[in-house]
Amino acid sequence: MTTLRELLGSDPQPVQVSPEATVRDAAKAMAAGNVGCVGVMDGERLIGLFTERDILKRVLLQDKRTDETQVSEVMTTEIITGTPEQSAREGAALLEQHHIRHLPVVGPGQTLVGILSIRDMLRDELRQARRSVRHVQEFIQGGEAFEGEIRRPEEGA
Repeated sequence: MTTLRELLGSDPQPVQVSPEATVRDAAKAMAAGNVGCVGVMDGERLIGLFTERDILKRVLLQDKRTDETQVSEVMTTEIITGTPEQSAREGAALLEQHHIRHLPVVGPGQTLVGILSIRDMLRDELRQARRSVRHVQEFIQGGEAFEGEIRRPEEGA
């Protein structure tokens, strides 16, 4: 089963900003990293998340200035996190259960390992579904995709 660490890849580099960063700076960091979420860090410790939705709901729709508002004023502080050892299914369940789109993966001391998006989770689910379909097709065509996991009637029970 795929773990959150595996979904992050071999060299995860989550986009991070300080709480003192302006919303404009955080938006630029998101654009540069091609991501929809940044981790807000106090040194090595994750203290918040700031997302594209936060820009819309907590900044623009509140008529706040992006060049004057600090991320700490509008970030999400109640963070749901995963650990590198958790399965991708557990991570996806957290996203669904808490109605969130991004899952920070943290290590000891709330150190940020990476941030997974709902898209990352969906991509993994699709990859696994394709693999299952391929195995079933190979089995139907007489291949040995399951290598003994499913026995044909002539092989005995």
